[in-house]
Amino acid sequence: MAKDKAKKRKFWDLKSLGNDIFAKFFGFEQGVDITNDVAVLFRRNVVIKNIIFLSNIMYTVILIILSLSTQDRVSDWVVTVLAFPMTYVINRMLNKLIHLDPEDKTKQNVAMYVSAFYIFFSAILIYARLYTHEYFETGAYILMYYAVVVISLYQEKKLLSSSFQGLLAMLTVIHLIWTYNFHGLVNGQTILEFLPSFLRLPEFSDILLRTLLFILFYFVVYAIVSMGQYMQEERKNELIKRRQVQNDFSHIVGDLFTVVFSSSYTLMEKRHAYQVQQMSQKLADYYGLNEAEIQKLNDYAMVHLQYQEIKHLLNDINTYDEKTYDILKEQTELGSRIAKRIQLAQKCEDIARAQIEDIANEKFLKEMLLIQPDIQAQIILLCDLYITMRSHRSYKRPMAHSIVLKLFQQELGHFFDYDLKERFLKFNDEFSEMYNNF
Repeated sequence: MAKDKAKKRKFWDLKSLGNDIFAKFFGFEQGVDITNDVAVLFRRNVVIKNIIFLSNIMYTVILIILSLSTQDRVSDWVVTVLAFPMTYVINRMLNKLIHLDPEDKTKQNVAMYVSAFYIFFSAILIYARLYTHEYFETGAYILMYYAVVVISLYQEKKLLSSSFQGLLAMLTVIHLIWTYNFHGLVNGQTILEFLPSFLRLPEFSDILLRTLLFILFYFVVYAIVSMGQYMQEERKNELIKRRQVQNDFSHIVGDLFTVVFSSSYTLMEKRHAYQVQQMSQKLADYYGLNEAEIQKLNDYAMVHLQYQEIKHLLNDINTYDEKTYDILKEQTELGSRIAKRIQLAQKCEDIARAQIEDIANEKFLKEMLLIQPDIQAQIILLCDLYITMRSHRSYKRPMAHSIVLKLFQQELGHFFDYDLKERFLKFNDEFSEMYNNF
């Protein structure tokens, strides 16, 4: 069983490695901001260049197979051997042209048209080399369709249309000169004599069928490119709008956090926070929470002290990529937890003030009970309220433990779960000692 799991894991690792390699060399959106047209074009040029490199290897293999099948002809091996340096030079030239200036749209457009021209021109040259061989002609002819497909990967209608027109013209010449030897069929006849008889020949029907199929194939590819280009533009525009909204929202949230933090500095006193956290941990243990819940409570009790991590970050974001989105999501979630913790601290202040000013009526009690009623929040609130009542505030003097204890027994206990309050009252001497010895 263990061996099977190891094999399965190894298989998935190889699959993941293969996906990573493919994404690196042939992924059109690998590390690219799709709202940047030049960056997208540069990436497409790189990918097409890699495809051309593989195509050149394929052409070389075809030529080697041809040379092996015609061992008596030295010229075949000469062409095959020359194909290696030509492949290297062409690939180097394209690579240099593409990387000449990755941020210059004109240079990238030039590289795109050079790549497109080489794709269909190389397909024509390979066909010219193989069309005389019966078993190679069909495969070589398919390269014309292959050239159209590769060019369509640019998702550029204008480029595809121009390439098709040139390729269709060259294909017609190929049909007439190479495939069916138009000059041989004429055999000294005048154009008026030849045309009527040529229209009745099977060669004409075959040329017409090949041309119509090629045109039909082009229309299908053109429709796919049109849809792809339209969807890409819509996706790009949608992403630009979303980023604008997200940018505005981030600045609003950043400003809001700044205002909240600056107005709540009294709630972020470190000594008070650590005191609340230690007492909350003890009370949570007495209440019967498990270790995972106590750890979560400890993190929440101190989370508002992390406000410096997000105080200015949301306003400093200028670029948007996958990493930035992850950071933004993480910091937004942290900001949300900090805001909730500040709300809980503010609830403690409101209850303490209401008690001192004697305005804690039934309506106030109902409003307070709706704010973070979960038991972890109640534990933190109870400890915070005990420490607050015993400490000095601008609106009150410090209270003795016995007075605060009586308040919890008679009035403040209404804000908490009954069992939680009873646990606190039962072990009140320990909490008093914790406060005095902190």
